[in-house]
Amino acid sequence: MKTKPNLGLAIRDQIEEEMLNGGYSPGELLDEKALAQRYGVSRTPVREAIQLLETQGLVYRVPREGAFVAKLSTKDLLALLELLAYQEGLCAMLAARRLSPQGLESLRELVQRCDAAAQEEDVQRYARENLAFHEVLYASCRNEFLTREVRNLRRRSQLYRRNNFHQAGRMAESSADHRRILQAIESQDEMAAFHAAVDHIAVAGRSFAEFLMTLPDEFVSDSDRAPNVPPGT
Repeated sequence: MKTKPNLGLAIRDQIEEEMLNGGYSPGELLDEKALAQRYGVSRTPVREAIQLLETQGLVYRVPREGAFVAKLSTKDLLALLELLAYQEGLCAMLAARRLSPQGLESLRELVQRCDAAAQEEDVQRYARENLAFHEVLYASCRNEFLTREVRNLRRRSQLYRRNNFHQAGRMAESSADHRRILQAIESQDEMAAFHAAVDHIAVAGRSFAEFLMTLPDEFVSDSDRAPNVPPGT
């Protein structure tokens, strides 16, 4: 007997993927009726999907207004990126200690593929190879709790960092960072791997103030043009 597919989970996955690919922006309304029509379902699985996204911190609700794609204050965004950087660093440090020969070969191959995509200035391809590089890094730390947490933080931060690779020179800079992380892991230098990974994530090598200048005003909840959002959302 076939199990009935969970429509709520499937729709959650589709909405989340579109968020990370730029289909939705921080602060944008998620209209249940429109989403139900789009996916050809009733509003019940759409409501379930939104609730799941809310538990992930990707959506917040405003009473009598609806559900919105999560957006952060500048303080919270800084805290999120800071935590992501140090968790990435811990993943790299543990990978330097625990990476298997097969994992090391995969990491080397992905560094080469990132280099090639950067040289060809292929943003979409670089984004895919970059994600694969980080996924190998996460898996190589062999700590499921850490892996789960860093993936969640990366998803949340991606709403703000998704256009990084369109900026001049960013792909080449990112690829060079990957090579430094790889070299430290190859040398089993745990602290060098940690620092290389932290530096790689820390607002993409720029000051936080400069990073904020690249964001539309409405992406952060303490912007003058942002709608009123309850504290802590």
